[in-house]
Amino acid sequence: MAKRARVTAENAQRALGLDLLDRILEGEGLAEVTEVPISQIDPNPFQPRQDFGTESLEELAASIRAQGFYGHLVARRVGDRYQLAYGERRLRAAQMAGLSELPLSIRDLSDGQMLEVAITENVQRKDLNPIEEAEAYNRLVQLGYSYRQISQKVGKSAGHISDLLKLLRKPDVAEQVRQGEVGIVEGREIAKIEDASVRQELLEKVSRGELDREGIKQAVRQAQPAVHAYNPMPALRAAQRKIESLQLDLLAELEPAGRDQIRQMLQAIIAQATAVLESLQQE
Repeated sequence: MAKRARVTAENAQRALGLDLLDRILEGEGLAEVTEVPISQIDPNPFQPRQDFGTESLEELAASIRAQGFYGHLVARRVGDRYQLAYGERRLRAAQMAGLSELPLSIRDLSDGQMLEVAITENVQRKDLNPIEEAEAYNRLVQLGYSYRQISQKVGKSAGHISDLLKLLRKPDVAEQVRQGEVGIVEGREIAKIEDASVRQELLEKVSRGELDREGIKQAVRQAQPAVHAYNPMPALRAAQRKIESLQLDLLAELEPAGRDQIRQMLQAIIAQATAVLESLQQE
């Protein structure tokens, strides 16, 4: 006899994880829950998480066999199949437990929302390693999200997001952070170095425990003496003068499309400035 998921109203609300979706699906009511063949359910194609842990999946599958599958999952319809918004770990465990159907709440979700949900789920539950998290943020950037918008979606500071994205620019550093050999702050400092051989030397020293955070900063300064000569003030003053030169009375007379474009550009500038401020505070 085929196994089906067991659903109760109380557990459905708790297991659904509405707190993960509130900011993303704000204003949308809950859709009706439908039993769907598990063979027709595909994982979220934007899932940033790569390692689900075989042992923990087996434990969850055993729990499902013993107690049933409580709650329901959220998905979108794509043709005659369904793409899971979040809960891939539970889907995999249900497959291992031999369930034939799962209860789904079908939503009309965009690619951006699918990615937001997957990131929010994993970031809030601390399931992602820093580089998986960075790669997820990078996909949001590619979809047109600013650092500030990402910050609001996932509850992380713009400075934190900026730091992680900087790691992706140096794959050798990113890989060491992914493996846990180097921390985020240390990786961010080492990623400032353009010479790959110098970076590799520092990465090896950090991995062996031969350099603390202050030692890394000193090594980076020695490798990049030009950093001390950098003076950002002229560029900042020029940007300030340009913003101050905007004629507010004329802006109010622009067409709605023009005002929206200016609003988006100013929001992007604010997000970039916020990231710079937070980076300075971390020094």
